[in-house]
Amino acid sequence: MRRALLAPWIVVLVALMAATGCVAIPDSSSPQPVQEFNRSLPTNLVPTPKRSDDPETLVRNFVKAMADPESGHSAARRFLTPGASERWDDQGPMTILSDLRVVVDERSESAVRLRVIGEQVGVLSTIGQLTPSAGEKVIPLTLTRPNGAWRIEGDMLAGTVTDSTQFDATYRLAQLYFPDRTATRLAGDPRWMYGASVDPTELVSRLVSGPAPDLTGAVETAAGKDVTMRGPVVQEGERVTINLGGLTDADTRNRTVIAAQLIWTLDEAGIRGTYLINADGSPLIAERSDGWRPADVKAFDPEPDTGPIPLHVVRGGLYRVTATGTAPVAGPLGTADDLRSAAISVNQTRVAAVADRGDERVLLQGPYGGDVTEVTSAGEISSPSFGATTDTGYALVDSEPVLWTVDDAGSTARVVPLDISEVTAVDPGPITSFKVSPDGVRVALVVGGRVLLAALSTSDRGAPSLTGVDMVSYGVTSPVVSIAWGGVTNLYLAREGDDTPIMRVPISGLPPTGLVSGNLKPPVRAVAATRTTVYAGDVRAVLELGTAPGSADQYWTSVGDVPDGAVPVTQAG
Repeated sequence: MRRALLAPWIVVLVALMAATGCVAIPDSSSPQPVQEFNRSLPTNLVPTPKRSDDPETLVRNFVKAMADPESGHSAARRFLTPGASERWDDQGPMTILSDLRVVVDERSESAVRLRVIGEQVGVLSTIGQLTPSAGEKVIPLTLTRPNGAWRIEGDMLAGTVTDSTQFDATYRLAQLYFPDRTATRLAGDPRWMYGASVDPTELVSRLVSGPAPDLTGAVETAAGKDVTMRGPVVQEGERVTINLGGLTDADTRNRTVIAAQLIWTLDEAGIRGTYLINADGSPLIAERSDGWRPADVKAFDPEPDTGPIPLHVVRGGLYRVTATGTAPVAGPLGTADDLRSAAISVNQTRVAAVADRGDERVLLQGPYGGDVTEVTSAGEISSPSFGATTDTGYALVDSEPVLWTVDDAGSTARVVPLDISEVTAVDPGPITSFKVSPDGVRVALVVGGRVLLAALSTSDRGAPSLTGVDMVSYGVTSPVVSIAWGGVTNLYLAREGDDTPIMRVPISGLPPTGLVSGNLKPPVRAVAATRTTVYAGDVRAVLELGTAPGSADQYWTSVGDVPDGAVPVTQAG
């Protein structure tokens, strides 16, 4: 069903990109060909050189052909002379370019010197991970005309490039799923794969190869380092057969986690049926010899449907917005008049809030609608959030990210600072916002007005840190003032200025895209989100915009009877 809903969503996304001048790039990363197994792909995904091609057409088609990684980029090598092909080092990541143009510097009847110039929008790694990038890239090329047809003769820059339109046409986004450090939930690792459709053998091969480097401290590899594939994934009618080898761990729980990884990864990619999973010639688990279905590993659903998510707002106290109006929540947070911000857990059982108490701020936590206890106090506290669990919360305390845990009674809290050395190495500026994703694996931060993405890692000694840090707000020219998670795959940001104040950033590596600004009245002070709705607090009130696939709203509408200056709050958003 998720896959079926993608098509209308892509139409909406393309429309938004067109409206905002952003380029369209698919949600995956650079491909890593699987050498062990043969696979059939369409032969017309990239152009081939024609005898009638002029130099400009030839090099543009050469750039498109570099999108195909198969057989050492054999499709692109057809555009080169034999000598140039032999000298070309095509290894390494692929750079995605937009606004491609060709500038001819010298031309004669038999030779042309030119430059291909484009704006970098992403870099696709050899494991299929796409990361945003920026800056101009210039590729000098020399063409000759052997046998009357133009070919590229001069030395090539190492690596590959392609244009964003070709990337969008030839790559598919897939999610690899890995268990978090508790092995109770799955987190997505987005990868881009070349082809008209996702190849199940390549997909599983990448899964057993492990997570992307930026997630290694935040997720586990339940399959173990020695697990391999024994032959391709076989689809026969409704049966999907996966044969693994080297699985020495006999623990039923760990093997169930492996099954969950395989099933949800294949299911998300549209490869569905009854999954027959074998390990070293025998069923992965004897009791499942007749096969697995997603329902058998429902507990590991990476993004389960939790039903309608109510909107809350903070305006002195914490209020719940209903169809009939706005009402204070039960307990002391509903009657408070000194709250500045709040967070609600995914299952709406716990709440955290920041209150003004004289010259200091106090972080409070407790059961939703019940009594609260103090976690800590400081000169400034902001950005409370929950991840996947209710016994752990996060906040900025004097601009430093911390996590807190509560005991079984939910009363005594322990506060632990996060190691942010990798964050400061990327940007030493002040951290002004900090939000943990609903799956508890990723963290979004606003540092010096820019948005960074990191993984919430735990060392073998149990020390928490932020690792795998990358900037994701390339192209966002004005400072960001607020961020929110809209599920686990999209981040929303509010920025200063009147031009497109709300933007969406996919964690798959796609560039930010602006949402309609319509009847927003900037400046926008705060943003909150769910998987289907974005909320913005502007100078007047709180407004909402539907983002569900196939039904994106064209205008922001008021959420109703909400006090002026209220701050929107959603569960784990």
